[in-house]
Amino acid sequence: MGKRLTAALALFFAVLTAAQAVERPAFDPKIGAQLSLDKPFRDQSGATATLGDILAGRPALLIFGYDRCPNLCGLTQQAVASDLNKTGLDPSNYRALFVSIDVTETQEDAAAARAGVADATDAKGLSAWRFLTSPDGAAAALAAQAGISFDTRPRIDQFVHPIAVLALTPGGQIAQVLPALSFEPRDLRLALVEASAGKLGSVADHVFLLCAGFDSSKGQYTPAIWAALKLGAVATVLALATAVLALSWRRRA
Repeated sequence: MGKRLTAALALFFAVLTAAQAVERPAFDPKIGAQLSLDKPFRDQSGATATLGDILAGRPALLIFGYDRCPNLCGLTQQAVASDLNKTGLDPSNYRALFVSIDVTETQEDAAAARAGVADATDAKGLSAWRFLTSPDGAAAALAAQAGISFDTRPRIDQFVHPIAVLALTPGGQIAQVLPALSFEPRDLRLALVEASAGKLGSVADHVFLLCAGFDSSKGQYTPAIWAALKLGAVATVLALATAVLALSWRRRA
């Protein structure tokens, strides 16, 4: 009886784990991962072009989502658009791409999403944006290359998907990953500068990148000196704790 109960519990937890794995879309973008540049997409104007042609030698910020999303997609678009305006970078030197994972979305949906972003930026900033759709599933394939999957919820006509901002090199490689809504204008600027391989940014930007680290838990660039100070503080606390314990043991002895 005990063995049967143990086996039943094991089976239950295995099914539960499998169900959770299905319900939780993957989010495992790898720095340096190469995205295909030859996949065709349609933008908000109805024009069709490959990712390589859209980048046209520029670094980019890439977001996967869907245009009719009632949750975080619109907020992320507007936050990125607003913060890009504060970076001081020329919008003609980079791209901001929103790629819809919903194969049913149309040029009209992309145009509506673009209109929503227009409130958060100016005409020059908006010129960097491309809202891309793909009726043949090219977006899902591209997201998979980036280590991102999604799940459909037909009953409520929605998608469950991770959302983040990926910085791409002009050649379509992932240079950095910024969690949604945790970034600052400086982080977007530095992500594009880093992705541009020296084509964007000031001398100060490049010096900062040499002396900084990226805190993936916060999605922010942190000066290395701060990281070193934090590490030093932790080491000091541990050393003091060890000394106190040693002293306590000696007294007991």
